[in-house]
Amino acid sequence: MKLEIKNFQADFLYSKARFPCLIGGIGTGKTYMLLLKIMQFCEKYPDSLALIARKEYTDLRDSTVSDFQKYFNTAVDSNKEHILPNGSKIMFRHAAEINVLKNINLSIVGIEQAEEFEDDSQFIFLRDRLRRSNAPYQQLCLVANANGHNWLWKNWVSNPKEGFDLSTATTFDNIDNLPEPFIKDMRQMEIDSPHHYQQFVMNSFEETGTDDALMNARHVYQSSKLVFPYFGAMGRILAIDVARYGDDETVFSAIEKVSDINFIQIHQECWHDKSLMETTGKILDLKRALNIDLIVVDDVGVGGGVTDRLRELRFRVQPFNGAETPSNPVYGNKRSEAFFNLKEMIDRQQLKIIDDFILSEQLLSIRIEFKSNEKKFIVSKEKMRKDGLKSPDRADSLSMACYYKDAVRRGMAETAGIAEFANSDYKLL
Repeated sequence: MKLEIKNFQADFLYSKARFPCLIGGIGTGKTYMLLLKIMQFCEKYPDSLALIARKEYTDLRDSTVSDFQKYFNTAVDSNKEHILPNGSKIMFRHAAEINVLKNINLSIVGIEQAEEFEDDSQFIFLRDRLRRSNAPYQQLCLVANANGHNWLWKNWVSNPKEGFDLSTATTFDNIDNLPEPFIKDMRQMEIDSPHHYQQFVMNSFEETGTDDALMNARHVYQSSKLVFPYFGAMGRILAIDVARYGDDETVFSAIEKVSDINFIQIHQECWHDKSLMETTGKILDLKRALNIDLIVVDDVGVGGGVTDRLRELRFRVQPFNGAETPSNPVYGNKRSEAFFNLKEMIDRQQLKIIDDFILSEQLLSIRIEFKSNEKKFIVSKEKMRKDGLKSPDRADSLSMACYYKDAVRRGMAETAGIAEFANSDYKLL
């Protein structure tokens, strides 16, 4: 097949790197290039076993499989497979089906709309299965839209390693192949929907394009780069979000007050599968090592046991229950109030966060929930799980620490009593 393609498309199509990736704006032919790359590989190397993956089944069926059949005038059978005359096979699978492929050896893999996967776990799983020896090389190919500083940005843009080959394009890089009314509409979008335009047309990695996102992507990414004058610690807070479910993390996050309005996140540590006593011991170790003035603990569920144990040891601890009534009635609950407070600190450049892309992505995953009572809510962890999103434990731990930013001061007593802190007032119980 003789093709006239753009340079950015050719770079991806003919790349023999192990992990070629094409990240481009809408209308750049990403899907066609991916399917064509897979088909050409399978035609050239007999007995190839290929997999084309997408997160959602309906998208796989209605878009990816449909496009494949249209582009190549061929059929995909009821098993979601296409077998070539030379014995090569192309399988189509969605996320829920991928994890059952544990004993399979693949020649080439394609992931369409890779940004739909919230982390690189599926990429790593498929990477381990790229070991079929029928061809001189194997590939795991990805196409995606830009979506902030996500796992694709980390691996292919920020710090690419050998074999991570990247091609990028804006919508206008493929202008010759797009209808004029469409191009005109895209230019109008710069005025009507500037954030959407930057992300999906201009292929900007500084946008996430989600209308109900709480945080501003540019402010979040800028936060880790802030520089504050430092005249010594004015107080330090350690907050612990205790894991409730198997995939959750127990996160220890510490912030330091460096001026009346500025704070720096000085520590973040994540644990899995630790007991109550181990978690309590770690808190005490961090309190000593970091000279912590205030300990905040997520007091819901298993976190309540950590709070109780710290109180038994006569340490000051501030329990945090996100479902409780907030101090400001405009918010639906205390967790929502804490996250809106965190947003304000980040937007005003009052908080320098740790340079951790998972933390940044979790902050950007927080969504505003609109309800009829006009109070400000954010989407709960439980609803996020139902929507297939992981619990934002690192973001929660940071929001808890920042919620009590006005209560901490250097020189508070180590033990001797239990303290309850309001946002700006302190009293000993």
